[in-house]
Amino acid sequence: PNNILHSTYTTREVMKGLIVKEKTITYNSDLKKPEPGKSEVLIKVHSASANPYDMESAAGIYDNYFKEYGFDQAVQTGLEFSGIIKTQGDKFNIGDRVYGYAHLITGCKTHAEYITLPEEYISAIPTGLSFEEAAALPIGILTSLSIYEDLAPKPSDLNVLIIGASGGVGVYATQLAKQRNHQITALVGKGHVEFLKELGAHKAYEYVEKSLNDLEGNYDLILDFSTRVTLDDCRSLLSASGKFIPALPDDQNGGTSEDQHVAYLMVMHGDTNRLESVETLLTSKSLVPVIEEVYNFNNYNEAFRHLQKSGKRGRIILNW
Repeated sequence: PNNILHSTYTTREVMKGLIVKEKTITYNSDLKKPEPGKSEVLIKVHSASANPYDMESAAGIYDNYFKEYGFDQAVQTGLEFSGIIKTQGDKFNIGDRVYGYAHLITGCKTHAEYITLPEEYISAIPTGLSFEEAAALPIGILTSLSIYEDLAPKPSDLNVLIIGASGGVGVYATQLAKQRNHQITALVGKGHVEFLKELGAHKAYEYVEKSLNDLEGNYDLILDFSTRVTLDDCRSLLSASGKFIPALPDDQNGGTSEDQHVAYLMVMHGDTNRLESVETLLTSKSLVPVIEEVYNFNNYNEAFRHLQKSGKRGRIILNW
């Protein structure tokens, strides 16, 4: 997509955002500022991540879900964000620096200058973090906490295999596994082995160096953030109570089956309490944000081209 819309307005404030038009993502400078509903606040977005969801949304993959939930927003891309509160809430005040994760299907998406979100989806940005760093965190943190706190067979001392450990979720799944004293094996792209060991992996291998067939089994958790692995591919590597957890569960990878070795993963929106639970780790630098690159929103084409490259490390961030 390369169609940039330019407009000049002299009598009213202009709102900007990325809209999906005829299945392409377009920069638009004529959006209406949303009005917060009950238990919501208006937020001026400073930074937002770009992730594969955005390309899938633009391609129409979620159109049936949008229709089912009555989603009719102009902006259909963007899930993570950081920004500044612009209306008084029950828990947050005007001027507060916040970050969070919008609902996967309904409500405002974050590739817009202004959004409204329920206060329960957001949290205060921990001291010492920039807007860019905060926007790189929410989905990775919330997904990892859901795995380790809700789906894992026990709270600590697990043998964990993380496939795609250098990506936007894997880097946090690795760090939070370390905090729980899990034994971590990471499979990553070229050039990321030492970096993953710095984050906490006990063993790390490039895909070209080790395949699943080359690994010895007995993993309590196998996390697939590469979206290329199926239950059948890794069944022999699982312990008796082990769970295979794909980031995008579907019928093809076995993630929606009722097999005893599958745990279904779906994190639909932000969670204040869970984001607050890692504040100490973030302020102490025991948990660190990982950013691949930062772009301005008006360079969204370049950002999305970068998004489609393999071998990324952490999140790509867009800034207003």
